[in-house]
Amino acid sequence: MLRLKHPVLLAIVLLVALFSAITLYQYKNEDLSAIMAARQTSEAMLLNSDLGATRYKVFGEDNIPTIILVHSFNGFLESWDRNIDALVDAGYRVVSYDLFGRGLSDRPWVDYDLALFRDQLDSIIQLTGASKVHLAGTSFGCVIASDFALHQPEKVLSLSLIGPAGWPSAEGRSTVLDTPIIGDLIFHYFGKQLIRPTVDGYFIDLDKHANEIAQWDRFASYPGFTRAALSILRYSPVTDYTAGWKELGQLDKPILFIWGKEDVSFPFSNTEKLPLLIPDAKIIGIDDAAHWVNIEKAAQVNRAIISFLNSIDRP
Repeated sequence: MLRLKHPVLLAIVLLVALFSAITLYQYKNEDLSAIMAARQTSEAMLLNSDLGATRYKVFGEDNIPTIILVHSFNGFLESWDRNIDALVDAGYRVVSYDLFGRGLSDRPWVDYDLALFRDQLDSIIQLTGASKVHLAGTSFGCVIASDFALHQPEKVLSLSLIGPAGWPSAEGRSTVLDTPIIGDLIFHYFGKQLIRPTVDGYFIDLDKHANEIAQWDRFASYPGFTRAALSILRYSPVTDYTAGWKELGQLDKPILFIWGKEDVSFPFSNTEKLPLLIPDAKIIGIDDAAHWVNIEKAAQVNRAIISFLNSIDRP
């Protein structure tokens, strides 16, 4: 029996080594031709930096207040399609962009921590030429926007935080994600399949949002998506930004939270903690809406944001 164990163990080690080698080769040889081709038809612009290209769009006039839209962990520039026209009609210049590792932006070979996204957002703000901007985020985009406001408060007029991530659950996060090689292998081969059920949970009625799910499927199929996803989960506080929320409570900025009451990703019950962490924040709950509430209940969210912004810009 002892002699049988060693060949089995050796086979397992060799198999893991083989899959690791294949994964490393595929990582280092990502075929970006599909992304390049998609950029040609996206009608968006590219902002180049040392870390790579950011896809972005600008809507509205140059000489009016500016709001920067920061999408979610699973989002993309088009996640804001149902919100942009209303904001422009209300008198705002609107800028939307793809986070690194998402949509059609590049997938740099770095740790996807908040410093990366902070620098990317700063480059977008500099592009607009505005000295101060309003920031609006969804889910993980709320964490990015809040982190930016904490580090560069002089550039931020207000925060509109929609279905915010960063609220820990009782179950905690899986330690497998942080396991070298094993976590990388799992996410490389099964990452899209592991994430997809979470995306399905972003809506109450999937049939009404087949287009958004199809868009996610397309963007999630591009090389580098799962690599970036795993790095974000490892190096950014997607599931627990409690310390950041507490620090944000000390920041003298107008802050609005908009939350779907049927959100299963980061439940509406987390609003019970908000008065202790951010006492002056305004909270709006949206009935019959889940995590991507800015899509599912766009009209209500648009009215709430515009009313909030108008109270700041036009008191």
